[in-house]
Amino acid sequence: MINYSEIWGYLLKVCDYFIPPGNVGAKIRGFLYKPFFRNCGNNLKIAERAYIYNPNTITLGENVWLGYNCYLGKGFIVIGHNVVVGPFVSVSPTNHIRKNESYRFSGSTNTKIKIGNNVWIGAHSCILASVSINNSSVIAAGAVVTKDIPSCVMVSGIPAKINKKYSN
Repeated sequence: MINYSEIWGYLLKVCDYFIPPGNVGAKIRGFLYKPFFRNCGNNLKIAERAYIYNPNTITLGENVWLGYNCYLGKGFIVIGHNVVVGPFVSVSPTNHIRKNESYRFSGSTNTKIKIGNNVWIGAHSCILASVSINNSSVIAAGAVVTKDIPSCVMVSGIPAKINKKYSN
């Protein structure tokens, strides 16, 4: 793992500007980012304009796809094998702290988000702090996940609620 810094982030974004869109570009981005992740499996693909706050705090399994314009925020994130993160998804393991009647200048706490194996997170979804999404679950497009999600379910809505159960 290479220690990630603002300089590396800037260089990666400059390189990203010249990488073509599509599947080939996603493979190239995955190759460029891989040394910065805490741990990373094979076949990582990162679509264009994805924003990764600090790859040093993220663990990725095999066959992970990070969609167009997705955001992986500050804090610890663990993503399992065969996971698809759709476009415009926000994974935010940070919470603001309120001190002196203000959130703006009070700082934040970093938590951990865990996403299991074989999970699909639909476009425009938000995964909030301290959440675990268990294996083989589907997060419908536009869902806001505020609580842990069990295995083999589909959730949707704001806040996300179980919509459908699957058999193993």
